[in-house]
Amino acid sequence: MPKPTNIGIDLSNRLSTEERNYPRDALREKHDEWIGKMTDEQRAIYDEIITAVLKDCGGVFFVYGFGGTGKTFLWKTLSAAVRYRGLIAINVASSGIASLLLDGGRTAHSRFGIPINPDDFTMCNISPESDLANMLKETSLIIWDEAPMMSRYCFENLDRSLSDIMKNTDNKPFGGKVVVFGGDFRQVLPVISGAGRAQIVLAALNSSYLWEHIKVLTLTKNMRLMSEDLSESAARDIKAFSDWILAVGEGKVAEPNDGEALIDIPEEFLIENSNDPIEAISRAVYGDLEMLHKRAEPKFFQSRAILCPTNNDVNTINERLLEKLQGEEMVYLSADSIDPQDSESLNNPVFTQDFLNSIRLSGLPNHSLRLKVGAPVMLLRNIDPKAGLCNGTRLKITQMGHNVLEASVITGDRVGHKVLIPKVLIKPSDTKLPFRIRRRQFPLSIAFAMTINKSQVQSLQEVGLFLPRPVFSHGQLYVALSRVTSKKGLKILIVDKEGQSQKETMNVVFKEVFQNLRN
Repeated sequence: MPKPTNIGIDLSNRLSTEERNYPRDALREKHDEWIGKMTDEQRAIYDEIITAVLKDCGGVFFVYGFGGTGKTFLWKTLSAAVRYRGLIAINVASSGIASLLLDGGRTAHSRFGIPINPDDFTMCNISPESDLANMLKETSLIIWDEAPMMSRYCFENLDRSLSDIMKNTDNKPFGGKVVVFGGDFRQVLPVISGAGRAQIVLAALNSSYLWEHIKVLTLTKNMRLMSEDLSESAARDIKAFSDWILAVGEGKVAEPNDGEALIDIPEEFLIENSNDPIEAISRAVYGDLEMLHKRAEPKFFQSRAILCPTNNDVNTINERLLEKLQGEEMVYLSADSIDPQDSESLNNPVFTQDFLNSIRLSGLPNHSLRLKVGAPVMLLRNIDPKAGLCNGTRLKITQMGHNVLEASVITGDRVGHKVLIPKVLIKPSDTKLPFRIRRRQFPLSIAFAMTINKSQVQSLQEVGLFLPRPVFSHGQLYVALSRVTSKKGLKILIVDKEGQSQKETMNVVFKEVFQNLRN
């Protein structure tokens, strides 16, 4: 093999080499093009952050803006500005789906080695002299998208680890690195099993000791209103719809309230007088259900979904629509066992095979997985994030074997790519069970419908919001409403316990989380 000729590249550190290995000339051209498209707000934020990077003076920023204000566009421009200069910019996000929108994006947990259950005493799994530690020493900019979704302990763990790696004696946050967080506190906050309102608010980023060091930069202009082809009436409609969604997200509808209030849904979005609610919401989103098997284009399922508050509602709809899908059905059964590391439960006769097979947990595929060719599915585990296969990626089944599945990607920038999905060994990361179970199964679930939390950061043209029970946590209704790209694609069906359609639903907003966002 010929010896490398790249002079000046540290070939001993694979991670640093990978982060510097971007086409600098092409990035500079794109950067110059993107700079010209920025709004005044975006340019002011860009200038402040890039100045901090080039002066190497550190600083922590939070870019606060609702969907459509151009946060992802800003991340692309900032990354290009740093990388074409030969510096290192690390892009991470709180979820796998969000990381796919970033160039070179990874989940924060995988990039920084953050523990699954962080607390006040844990640190990131980074050895002081490892390649990762040395790359972080050279890093000029860290961008962390969708930050409000994660517990404050994740950020505090990274702060302690970077301070340790950088041997920080000035007590600067994150070891003196320039760190940019982004997101929207109107969306779903950290999910904590069994937690109440106070615990969730206290787990948010702006309840951390780091918040006093963070400068909030706000984006307020809706980029969808800036299209040159937009008529005046269409612009008014978009602005009115956007303002209503923001009012829902901030709990300003049906005020005064303490954050929980019944709100009226405009009639233009409602599905009323339905004898069969599931049939009605399914037809509103997917059209003629008898023709589902002919929907061959990946973009058909990519652009639409039914959203529900709970997994039980999602499973009911998915099973019903799978029956409507024509074609041969295959049933895949899992192999369940007690984790060998759980020595106390390993030989317990109570944990029979039938009992283990009956367990259903969030994030764990069912013991009995029913599939058909043409069915949309969702990945439940990160398999290959670089190839776009991460938790939340949606695919369409194209072929079914006994031990492997072929599927076509229908989300992200790899739409239409064929991938092979194997069975994997899955252990639930967070469970209240008094024992540790492991399950070998395809890491998939049917995805005609999905929970509201799973839909976060995705954009859809057709959204059916099915509410057989009210939302129960901060930001869920706001997230569901803001997934749709235009109001003509939104349909809402609210039903009571008797199955009768309703015109109002509960909105839950923890208003305390907004108190210190204006600094």
